Amino acid sequence: MRVPLFVCHANCCRSVLAHYLYEHLFPGSQALSAGVAVGDQLNERAAAMLRCWEIDASAHRPRQLDRALCDRADAIFLMSPEYLRRLLQTYGIDLAEKAYLFADPFRLPRSLHDGEYVVHDPSFDGRPTADLVREFAWFRDRVTQIHRALNGDGSQLVPATRYLDLL
Repeated sequence: MRVPLFVCHANCCRSVLAHYLYEHLFPGSQALSAGVAVGDQLNERAAAMLRCWEIDASAHRPRQLDRALCDRADAIFLMSPEYLRRLLQTYGIDLAEKAYLFADPFRLPRSLHDGEYVVHDPSFDGRPTADLVREFAWFRDRVTQIHRALNGDGSQLVPATRYLDLL
């Protein structure tokens, strides 16, 4: 099975949600997650959302993104265009062939400057957890679509090599 790497800012919320959902929804599958600027601990919002999905991530420790982790992954899914830029600038443009925007890794972006490819960060969202879980139903669907695509049973992924000029 192919291994995805999910990347957000601190590896305390969005990438953790994707990582643990992936492994929960597809037992036996492995996923990785990291942050471009690692945080201290799992965000309570993320932990609460995962508990609603009956997932325990209490043992999670945030991890700093590095080249070795990128090399271990078959595909890298980033929670915003800014993280994609940082990935390519810091760890190498060659990673563009396996880097994708999590918000929509299946379509070629026309622009990356209007926020349409930034995944909302629920870390400091004051709404009730149940509301966030409902809002993030699409997130579970995206993880499922990614699993299918990585395992040859879904839509074709569009790598960052196809839109480097937009970065």
